[in-house]
Amino acid sequence: MRIILSLLFLAGAAFGEDLLIGYRQQGLSYQGPGEWRQSAEPIWVWDYHTLRLQYRASGFPKSDGPVLTLRPGSVGPVTPGATNPENPFVAGAPVVVVMARDLVADNAPHSLELELRGKMRTAQVDQLIFALPAGARLHIEDLQFVGDPDVFPCRAGGPGLPEGVKKLAAHGPSTCAGSPSTSLRGREEIQIETGGHKGGTLYLSLMAHFANASAFAGVAHYTSDKDAERWRVKESTETADFLARVEYTDGSVEDQFPLLTAERRHTLLNRKPSLYALSLDPSRGVRSVALLDRSPHAQVVLYGAGLSKAAQPEALDQADVPPGPAANRPAKEPNLDGSQWFTVTASKDVVQPEYHSTPGPGRRDLSLTLTNVSKAVQEFTVVFPSLTVRPTSDPADVYYVFPRPGAVISNADRKLEGAYSNAFPLQFMEVFAPRENCGVSVIVHDTEGRAKKFRLKKNGATVEAEVEYKVRLAPGETFRLPEAHLVPHGGNWREGFDAYRDWVKTWYKPAGPRPAWLHTAFWARRDYPIGGTGLLFDEHHNRYTYDKFIKDGEAFGGIDFVDISGFSLSKAVGRVGDYVIELGGPEDLRRNIAIGMKANIPTGLYFAGYHIDKNSNVYRERGKNWQIINKNGQGFWWSGEVELWVCPYIPEWRQFLGGRMAEVAKEVGAQAVYLDVFGTATDGERCFSTQHGHVPGADPLPGEIAMAKEVRRNLDANGLRDTIIYLEYNPPDAAAPYYDGAFCYDLTFADRTLSPLKLNLWRFTFPDVRLWDMLSIGINPRVLSAEDFRLSLWHGNGLWLKGNSDTWYGEDLLAFIRRSHSLLKQHATAFAGVADPLVKSPHPSVFINRFRGGEETIHTLFNASYRTARFHFLGKERTLGPRDVDVVAGNK
Repeated sequence: MRIILSLLFLAGAAFGEDLLIGYRQQGLSYQGPGEWRQSAEPIWVWDYHTLRLQYRASGFPKSDGPVLTLRPGSVGPVTPGATNPENPFVAGAPVVVVMARDLVADNAPHSLELELRGKMRTAQVDQLIFALPAGARLHIEDLQFVGDPDVFPCRAGGPGLPEGVKKLAAHGPSTCAGSPSTSLRGREEIQIETGGHKGGTLYLSLMAHFANASAFAGVAHYTSDKDAERWRVKESTETADFLARVEYTDGSVEDQFPLLTAERRHTLLNRKPSLYALSLDPSRGVRSVALLDRSPHAQVVLYGAGLSKAAQPEALDQADVPPGPAANRPAKEPNLDGSQWFTVTASKDVVQPEYHSTPGPGRRDLSLTLTNVSKAVQEFTVVFPSLTVRPTSDPADVYYVFPRPGAVISNADRKLEGAYSNAFPLQFMEVFAPRENCGVSVIVHDTEGRAKKFRLKKNGATVEAEVEYKVRLAPGETFRLPEAHLVPHGGNWREGFDAYRDWVKTWYKPAGPRPAWLHTAFWARRDYPIGGTGLLFDEHHNRYTYDKFIKDGEAFGGIDFVDISGFSLSKAVGRVGDYVIELGGPEDLRRNIAIGMKANIPTGLYFAGYHIDKNSNVYRERGKNWQIINKNGQGFWWSGEVELWVCPYIPEWRQFLGGRMAEVAKEVGAQAVYLDVFGTATDGERCFSTQHGHVPGADPLPGEIAMAKEVRRNLDANGLRDTIIYLEYNPPDAAAPYYDGAFCYDLTFADRTLSPLKLNLWRFTFPDVRLWDMLSIGINPRVLSAEDFRLSLWHGNGLWLKGNSDTWYGEDLLAFIRRSHSLLKQHATAFAGVADPLVKSPHPSVFINRFRGGEETIHTLFNASYRTARFHFLGKERTLGPRDVDVVAGNK
């Protein structure tokens, strides 16, 4: 029996009783025998580590039988015998905290207080499981998870208000050191009495608290101290956490997110009292201001509020796009004086360069060939091209585009670097001056996937742009670097981006089928038979339960694709390598995949492009000689040394894995096969073996491309032409033709300070490849970024959905996910068509993408500002809240 109860406290007196309560339930009654489950958005048990029960009990034996178990909610891949951090069984097992012998079973009122520190190995739990034997009764008057006083440090007074402000009274549902405040789990508000007065700025002396600040809940792949720090809640820019609603005396209303005055950016610091500001219209009186605590993981205290006639301090974090090109200036080529064109660290006595610069129609073509004329192997660095660009003498008019994940479009002085991989997947850089109407695009023409680094440095009116290669030449060997092309244009960066996309069109031809179902497969639901949600697979009866899994997908508005990891888990031979189907058996899996297809939900199966288990038969027979050798001469292992990394250059490995993927897909009727880890192609996958038929330190990407080709060949040879290939990272452009879909980390890990829009230009280069944004990564539930889900819709992307629907997302986010799914499905043809980023907008803070397909044009609008925007678009007056998204349909 499963009971999903509200996460809010009970109404009325329960609010404000204790600001240190992280979760509370009252009036729970159970009678055995039975099991009852109460799901909750994460309860942060490392912060709220004292469990208090007021209860009456009867009929319990004095035994170790579990009465209350706390489930961490961990969901992830299981590797038998391994201790890697992705394994949910390492730290994510349920913990029994109350046993029958802990209760006084005399049906009288009793209290029980438990210390959870030292018992819980994860920062959170997402389910309370009550189990009672026959004849037992349990009534819980009150259940609380309580934190220490410093979890929400109430103190008298925050920072003072500026001089000369008109101080305002305020009240809220609770008080903290005498100041109005909100509770953690409640969605509440603090009202500020403004009395109809006018002003330019409302100052707030405020402290916010966001739960899970003191603990790292665990994210798959990212386990170093540096990565852990990334997930600690130090501050929030999420309007889903907090918003101020300003109502003017004329009846108009606008929402705002506060400005941190000391840093002039829009963020709320965690547990640090600070001074914030709201910008007001000074011509209108303010009827009321409500501070909205919008999250069950946030609370605030207002130490003081004051109205000032002065304007708000100017923000430094407003998203901006360059101005349009000057209409009265003819386009001209930028000044390239000072460019070195190329540099080679090896002496000309040992490595001879041959460089050519050839004018072409609307471009300049650069080529470089290097020959080792010595009698020894030469290893050296080449920078080609090496450019110095001055499009104008005005530094403020010099902009650039650096298409990393979260493209950087800016005129700020800075240095940027990206290795050609998912970290920098598009081979171009752009420098332009809008007012001067001058620009140039630097495009590298490489379709083989050679490893390289792109670098850009702006200093004043000068931009240095260069591409670096590591080269190894045997005696007498000649190497021709990928050609570079300079495309001069006017002052619009889109001209350069279009030139790059025009080059892509000259060679890009999908190797895969791109079936019709893929264009509407927006929601990919990941789960694991073992270590998963328990919805996909019934471990007790050893069978898949697609009906149950698909039914649960209704929480997201439906699912379009089932992505199974760990289908080949075996205690004997591991999860990867042999790919035997012991779980359920081939017939059961095939029958369930058919159930999915009957509901128009295809299935994809997980295969590891780089890993095999040391217990697998293929390892014992051939795998040891296939292992990647690092630069120290050691074999490369996954964490825990159970799964080794395999070199993709080995033809026998490619033939084995490609053949096995096709065999399994055909046996069970899978519509898709997945290559894990592929797409990143970093130095970690470089192999220095001298026995694999490649040069030591070979670039991994060409090996990945060769593997993808081999998988495609095997699928086609087995009559599986319509079976797609997808991978973990959206791949570098040279690899894009060989995949039909990809998971995408861009929104999760884009640097918001460099790219406020987190613009993913890869999506606008390859619109026919299905991208699933990975916004719920990790093995444990955490507070997900609502803004990233909005930006995913703004991009017209799909979602990769992991974990328990009732505990990982929350009702507010689930409602948005359902709405997004409906919009994407309704306009699927347009979203799969021509895609153009940042088209002309009627409002400086509203950024618009356009998608055209079939007979329809779709515009997605994102308000990048921190206050409500009002504007006219496509014949209609529109309102868009701060950091919010909208979808507008129109005829083509």
